[in-house]
Amino acid sequence: MRVLYDGWSLVHHTLGPESLHLLSILENLPENISPVLAVPQPVPDWQALARIEISPSAYTPWGQLRWEQLLLPSLAKDIDADLLHLATPAAPAFTRQKTVFSPAGYGAGVGNWGGLVSPDTDAHHVLSRLRRSLGMGGLEQVTRILWPDDLPSPDFQKPISQLSPILPWDFLNPENNSMDVSGDLQLPEEFILYHGPGGKQRIDLLVQAWNWAAGAIGEYYPLLLIGLDDNDRQIITEMRARFDLGDTIQELPGVLPANLPQIYRQSRAVFHPIPASPWCGPTRLAMAAGKPLVSIEHQMTAAIVGSAAYLVRENDARALGAALVTVVVEEELAERLSAAALKVSRSWDSGNFSDQLRLFYLGAHHNG
Repeated sequence: MRVLYDGWSLVHHTLGPESLHLLSILENLPENISPVLAVPQPVPDWQALARIEISPSAYTPWGQLRWEQLLLPSLAKDIDADLLHLATPAAPAFTRQKTVFSPAGYGAGVGNWGGLVSPDTDAHHVLSRLRRSLGMGGLEQVTRILWPDDLPSPDFQKPISQLSPILPWDFLNPENNSMDVSGDLQLPEEFILYHGPGGKQRIDLLVQAWNWAAGAIGEYYPLLLIGLDDNDRQIITEMRARFDLGDTIQELPGVLPANLPQIYRQSRAVFHPIPASPWCGPTRLAMAAGKPLVSIEHQMTAAIVGSAAYLVRENDARALGAALVTVVVEEELAERLSAAALKVSRSWDSGNFSDQLRLFYLGAHHNG
């Protein structure tokens, strides 16, 4: 069976949850699946997990709309794909191509089931609104939904197949990951990790929360940022100067997915004041690494972490900052959260994932 995977996120949001979920799938494919990865520009060697097909498209609102609605279905037809598998929201609205979808965006599945609603300013661009409308129309034609089996089944009005949560291989097999990236990437000895996403509204909350914590812990435990783009870095630079935060906020560019296990394991805690991704994102990665997680009281996050994280009110910068200080200075609490996180994440065994995925694809292809 030939499956075409949407690799837009692998190119433009390499450390985002859609990209990491897609990489996790490609690492765990059953033998009878022939994967083809569609990308809008050439990709690095580390993405060589599938046959690569390049359909050039600009990184603009129009380019993304064209990619989703024209180029992907055209490529699926050209290569005679049996299925198109999306992790990024917005499905082709005018095609008969059988399509499956893994809602992997932040907060997807809770009132925003495709993950198409964005707080970013550019989401109000006329082409972004058109993309959202066409994408939601396309999602209505999706054959089946792939959903983690440790989360309550969402009301999608679509056939749902629940599979084991899957993470990048090195997170589930730490004994086999001997790569030491700390020297190459010049990591601080101690740090609190923030692993995207960017966007002005999210960064505003991030920096305001850190402003409450930095005076107590920032000198010894800087906030290390990964997964941000050039626009995000400019916003960070302006806000760091505005709040006089100096080196208590540091940004680490050039991180690849292969670097993530070591970065997470070396962190003191993980800060993610954003709804969790149902699949692979900072919430699950922090727990798999056994790190104290500070996040928000959100339905998706709570369903994943249970009591294995420190959750506070959404958009409450002061409470978020206080929670960061707490998990750093109260070692007994940090150890308890770490142990609980590891206990929960051990149930995310990918041993049956390949067989489950094969049945999912067969059902989507023959019964969709």
